[in-house]
Amino acid sequence: MRATLDEAAWYAVNYHFFAQIRELAGLPAAAFRRAEPAVLFVSNKPGRPSFVRPLPSLNDGLYLRLQLPAAAQATRALFEKFRAPVLYGKPTYLLDLRTALLDQGLERAPWSPRVLLVSGEPLHPDDRERLTDYFGAPVVDALASTEGGLIAATPPDEAEYRVLAENVRLEVLDASGRTAPSGQGELVLTNLVNRSTAFARYRTGDHAGLRTAPDGTQRLTRLRGREPETVDFRSRTLSADEVTRAIGFLPHLADFRFTAGERERTLLLWSAEITCTDPVALARSLRHAVTDLLPDEDVELRRCDRITPPGGKKRRFAL
Repeated sequence: MRATLDEAAWYAVNYHFFAQIRELAGLPAAAFRRAEPAVLFVSNKPGRPSFVRPLPSLNDGLYLRLQLPAAAQATRALFEKFRAPVLYGKPTYLLDLRTALLDQGLERAPWSPRVLLVSGEPLHPDDRERLTDYFGAPVVDALASTEGGLIAATPPDEAEYRVLAENVRLEVLDASGRTAPSGQGELVLTNLVNRSTAFARYRTGDHAGLRTAPDGTQRLTRLRGREPETVDFRSRTLSADEVTRAIGFLPHLADFRFTAGERERTLLLWSAEITCTDPVALARSLRHAVTDLLPDEDVELRRCDRITPPGGKKRRFAL
């Protein structure tokens, strides 16, 4: 089956998305001006062009898609030029922007947006801290899809996601294969925007906690996406949150991923911040943290220049 968007649905998915984000984020309409940057979307996905389009729903402000240049100096020049109220991208894309600016000696971003808008992959708490501290702006974390537009989003720096009732209706699929209006499990989505999929319930692959109130309003109490709630190491099972708290916030660490190594060993891939001056000391801190978490395992540590490839989605736990 081939699903397509009619003109009204395409508008809702691609343009009305930002009007809904503006309202949810509490941004005044006056923050957006005709022919001036309104949304700056940054990407590191190879082979994609940069472009500019008007956003009628934001006072005809401009949507700028910026492909991050290979040279950090060029990235800095473009970022300083295009100052928009909304800075948008996958967390990984915005972290790459941060790295490029740090590489230019900028301890803080040269300007701060009104809001950081992230979607497309899970936002881990340590990455949230890196972004908010560096760009000096609160985060709106959105769950969206190409077919259905905006599904749910958090108000700035809040934990719960508001489900956009005019766009979708959500259910959860539990381990027994039953759907329910509240609970924990995989999200099942009924699309109310794209008429090609209207009322066709489909599994999203994203896992979350869903709460449906008596008046029909819905909230996501926790959004894990495709990341697990618990991680099965060789010697024990730990919560993903516990692992992130122990490792993700180590000073000068940029990223990490647990995966299966050779000879039945657990492998920890890690990368250092570009500003890290003592990677040996960071490696020792990582070894201590891993030993505390997994005292009965001989975990191999391997330093990488980067872990998530350009254009890819971050996966912390690939065991």
